[in-house]
Amino acid sequence: MMRKYILLIGALLLGSWITFSLLQPATVYSKGEYWKVVYKPRGGGVTDSVGHPWSGYIKWRGLMEPKVLQVDLVMDGELVNLFEERDLKKNKDANFDGRTIYDSMTFYDGPELGSVQAIKITWEKDGEVVSELLYLKWKRRMFVKPLI
Repeated sequence: MMRKYILLIGALLLGSWITFSLLQPATVYSKGEYWKVVYKPRGGGVTDSVGHPWSGYIKWRGLMEPKVLQVDLVMDGELVNLFEERDLKKNKDANFDGRTIYDSMTFYDGPELGSVQAIKITWEKDGEVVSELLYLKWKRRMFVKPLI
């Protein structure tokens, strides 16, 4: 009898967690061979002028740290510069830590994927300049981190 109650409570908690997760705003996501892009809303704080600003990151998926040369947005079919090489020097005070580029301004008021379709990252690999184009799309969240 006690086992049924424990299973029922567990099922209710799991169902509540899944329901809560699915009710959260979707994230903007893309994953390529070398890079992954994630933008998601974050809770508005005292310094935020909008209730739920968005922030994101572009993460390197390779083994060795890359030398990133440029990051561009693809807006209405045109390349618009987001970060240049001087912005992407590895520095504790900068937006690049050697593996992750942090971006809190691109979708500050929320993503408009109608105008920003992709992100193009250009870096140096084995002395050659290579780039990867990551098409952005909405992704529902099945499980969010517990509030604890």
